[in-house]
Amino acid sequence: MKYVLTTGCSFTKNKRLDVNRLKEDLYNDPRASWPEFLQKELGEDYRVLNLGNATNDNVSMVRIMLYHIDRLIKDGVDGKDIMCITQWSDPVRESVYIKKEYNEEIEKFGHLLYYTPTWKTDGGVFYLTGGFSPPDGAKDYLGISNAIKYWELEVNWNNILNQTMSWLEVWLLLEKTSNELGIKTYYMSMRNPYSHEAFECHFGAPENNSDIPTKKLWFNNYEILKPYVSKLPIDTPNHWHYKNYNGLLEWTIDNRIDGVDVFQESPNMTYDEYLKVQSNGWGHPSPQMMEKFVKEELLLML
Repeated sequence: MKYVLTTGCSFTKNKRLDVNRLKEDLYNDPRASWPEFLQKELGEDYRVLNLGNATNDNVSMVRIMLYHIDRLIKDGVDGKDIMCITQWSDPVRESVYIKKEYNEEIEKFGHLLYYTPTWKTDGGVFYLTGGFSPPDGAKDYLGISNAIKYWELEVNWNNILNQTMSWLEVWLLLEKTSNELGIKTYYMSMRNPYSHEAFECHFGAPENNSDIPTKKLWFNNYEILKPYVSKLPIDTPNHWHYKNYNGLLEWTIDNRIDGVDVFQESPNMTYDEYLKVQSNGWGHPSPQMMEKFVKEELLLML
């Protein structure tokens, strides 16, 4: 058996991650995503595990990968039989570990991450900031409302170098660990986290126009980030990009098909009709678009 570990944000799994329910058949789920369709294409010789989680930050994605790589290796799986596919999100997102005793109430809250089978007895969860001042619920339950509000509104959006450095550092660790174990790694992104033009508008192609971003990395504008750039597989065949560093959102908008739902949020709507409801034009790719993406783009990279 060969294993494919996949992770990302809601563009990979638009639900909370539950590692005790990884064997569910999600092909007919209205939120079925690319890992489920990849499993369908690869067949029974592969086991694709969807370790994505809504609101995930990039550092959490690496932690998830490292944990489940370690778990498989300890179970006797050869590293050469493991493949990792990571879908990056916006660099501004973060996670904070909060020690909070488990009870049934905590499961209903969003913005939480627990990626080990023992989280209920470990006594803590990761709170995911999402890169914005998130809704009430989990932050109130955890008693961090004021801290999160201040951090997100006053610190994060004014200076994201801390989050970006943490992301690039753990990314290098994932690459080093995978290379040592013979694990193949592949990458893609939710939208555009790399281009200078995307950085100027808080990421993603400006006005969702995939032709605007260039291959000018915003990382190179900061001296402290330059040591990472040459060591990361950004411009390699193992990193899928749509045009110049664009991601799955931009690809979905440009490759929509007449009569096929574009986003999960807009069944039976054209993209122009959706823009009247959601003016920013963002949404989670529909299962139909996810299946198209796997067949036409992802399989070619793999």
